[in-house]
Amino acid sequence: SAYNRGSKRKEGKAMFFRREPMTDERRMELVEHLGELRTRLMRSILYLILGAIIAYQFFTPLYALLYKPLQREMKVQNAIAATKQKASADNGIFPLPLEPKGETITRDEYLSLRNAVIWLHAHPGTGNQVAMGFTKFWEPFMLRLKLSIIFGFILTAPFILWEITQFIAPALTAEEKRPLRLLMPVSVLMMASGVTLAYSIMFYAIRWFLSYMDDFPPPNSLLQNPQDYVLFFVKIMAVFGLVFQLPVILSGGAFLGLISSKGIIKNWRYGILLAALSG
Repeated sequence: SAYNRGSKRKEGKAMFFRREPMTDERRMELVEHLGELRTRLMRSILYLILGAIIAYQFFTPLYALLYKPLQREMKVQNAIAATKQKASADNGIFPLPLEPKGETITRDEYLSLRNAVIWLHAHPGTGNQVAMGFTKFWEPFMLRLKLSIIFGFILTAPFILWEITQFIAPALTAEEKRPLRLLMPVSVLMMASGVTLAYSIMFYAIRWFLSYMDDFPPPNSLLQNPQDYVLFFVKIMAVFGLVFQLPVILSGGAFLGLISSKGIIKNWRYGILLAALSG
């Protein structure tokens, strides 16, 4: 009857909102989970420290790998600047060589030197000069430390991911674990592909950025801070690596039933908005 149906709904609501008492068994399960989480976090931190120590010892080749795109473009820009400087100097006025004749010089020698100084003031150096330089005394150490932590994380990322998967694996069913085993190596491969693409693009990106120096009147030069350059480079590679994870995320969501092709087509506007906000 309607009365019975109404009473059943009330009982169902009461059961839904009623809190079950925290038994000793449930409390032990919570404590065990927190203990396991702490253990795996400590292991992950230990992996990161060991990876950072290893990367600290190999800082020179690691930095040379990141420095290579800018180094190549610096050589090109400085060669162009030297060529422009030489072409300008060929048309210049230079003083006659002065020979030691005591403390006095002749009038012709003085006029020659005066004309040369006037010409140098009127024709400053042209071309783009690019160099690397620190502005604070602690930056070399901080750069080495930051780069060691970054490469240490990259080196130990598989072990950290393993700890994460082992922590969440007991809560997954056999069907949910199957795509996880397939997607983990694919995720690492896609991340490496994104980072490699970013590294290749940086050779051309630096040339494009430096081309805008021609818009400013000479003399102009660039004193690039190595720390800013390395962090910018790492951010670009991280962004490319994360973008390449999109197929893995979509595949994982499809395996778990969270994402469908119809749902993506239906909510494409939200996807564009999310991409614009994240960009």
